[in-house]
Amino acid sequence: MPSYKAEELERIAESFLGTHAAGKYDHRALRIEAVVESYGYTIFQVPGLSQIAEAYIPIKPKYIFVDQDQYDSGSFRWRFTLAEELAHILIHLPMFSGKTVPEILQIQERITDAQYAMIERNAKFLAGCLLMTRRVFKERFQYFSEITYGQVSSSLTTNRRVIRQLSMDFNVSCYAAAIRAQHLKLLDQVDVEELIESFGW
Repeated sequence: MPSYKAEELERIAESFLGTHAAGKYDHRALRIEAVVESYGYTIFQVPGLSQIAEAYIPIKPKYIFVDQDQYDSGSFRWRFTLAEELAHILIHLPMFSGKTVPEILQIQERITDAQYAMIERNAKFLAGCLLMTRRVFKERFQYFSEITYGQVSSSLTTNRRVIRQLSMDFNVSCYAAAIRAQHLKLLDQVDVEELIESFGW
């Protein structure tokens, strides 16, 4: 079961976006649906899927099944969910390539809870890399920090303002923006914990 380091996931995202994301941005926000569809995948809406999962990649090739209500919402969560499925396609689907359905099911049955947790962590990290590219995110974090500095009385208030601006910039949730900032060492664990308490996440 492959495990990826942060730098590997950053590079996978940068390589993929360099090839497949040209012209698919609204300012700095990646049009993730357009990217997924141009990569050859059909997004298939399934009513009530959320009772099982928000989305998943079926054995049927080149499809992503998604919960219809989440798809219709067009929310931050929907965008991250779709980016996470794309991440699974990029780093986990290759291990099933060329396998028969029984072989795929056997591989899935052998995945331990610890391996599954690692798979999900890697996919979430890569989803953040795809939606908030490293170089641009750092630049925008610095920009918003500079224009906010001195206007407020505490680092928490500064961080709240910066994260809100990044949320709007990249069309992601404040939580996703805060976690991405932590991954890039722009915020530390204490900063993120204070934001979680402050925003009530």
